[in-house]
Amino acid sequence: MRTMNRVHGRRALAVALAGVGVAASVGIPAAANATSGHEHTVSREVPGPGPSADPGFPTFVHMPADQAAHPNATQEWWYTVGHIRAGGHKYGYEVQLTRRGTTQISITDEESGAYTSEQKAFKPDQFSTSASELDVRMPNASLSGPLDAMHLQAELPEGKGTLDLKLKAVGPTLYNNGTGLFPFLDDTSYYYSLPDLQTTGTLTLDGATKHVTGTSWLDRQWGNWNWDTLHKWTWMAVRLDNGQVLNLWDLFDDKGEKHWATVLSPDGTHRVVPVNPLAPQATHFETSPTTGQRYAGKWTVTIPALNTQLVVRARPVLQEIQADQPFTPGINEADSAVRGAYQGRPVTGEAYVEQFGVWK
Repeated sequence: MRTMNRVHGRRALAVALAGVGVAASVGIPAAANATSGHEHTVSREVPGPGPSADPGFPTFVHMPADQAAHPNATQEWWYTVGHIRAGGHKYGYEVQLTRRGTTQISITDEESGAYTSEQKAFKPDQFSTSASELDVRMPNASLSGPLDAMHLQAELPEGKGTLDLKLKAVGPTLYNNGTGLFPFLDDTSYYYSLPDLQTTGTLTLDGATKHVTGTSWLDRQWGNWNWDTLHKWTWMAVRLDNGQVLNLWDLFDDKGEKHWATVLSPDGTHRVVPVNPLAPQATHFETSPTTGQRYAGKWTVTIPALNTQLVVRARPVLQEIQADQPFTPGINEADSAVRGAYQGRPVTGEAYVEQFGVWK
């Protein structure tokens, strides 16, 4: 068991805000809000940072210790998405494991548009998590191992096959909000991402086993927030071909709308910036024949502080997982492509876009 101290709830929020205030003179970012027009930059650079490197500024999460489970948190997940290739064929995948014993697994064929997904829930005696190391084991999926050799296994929905992947974290960790702690649903959330996981392994699909390579993204989030305050959100994990990585939110709760992004550069620099609301520019809506939910398939992401505009397109639009609470009746987890301009220069990229709630 780890002995690291943790602060929770409103005390955590107070500590986070106090820390930002004290550290403002050395460039630690404050949370972006919908009315601010300025970015906050962590300006200290760390040569060749890896995922366990000291980022050079205070954070509320610690690598690699926080890969393990946090028994005092009421909510926690290990969320992995990726883009993999077998020869010239491209796939997207999602494997989410929660400490409450649920899994969400999906596979998208980017060439044909074929998609399948499934959520399952297990009893406490059917799964295990470790509070000392990364080791999460469900009957249909598992994630374990050190940062440079994580092992992800999953059974694909409807008996279609299996994923067996090695994930190697390279480059810096993305500390969401620049500190790894931010206000979230009437409380706080610890949150970091490993956005550059070199991925190798096998995909067995419809009886055929293929060697795959690609890049994956691991999100780690835990805390004691209140789901009852959530109205809807759109979330994006964006990786651009110029090396920039964006973790982006447009979230509605009882207190209103918040829309911002944490931007990570290859040298470890973090920027926390406001993002224009996504809904006014969202198009290409389609209706799920299963749940009746409507989901957008195209978004224009505008970040004035970075002179950046990106067009994000789901491929296909409907990549819905029929889910239980808090995401009932469904949540869209869309493998997506990106094209646009970052700081005025052309870029392309890949993304996953998560949509929950009624957007149109």
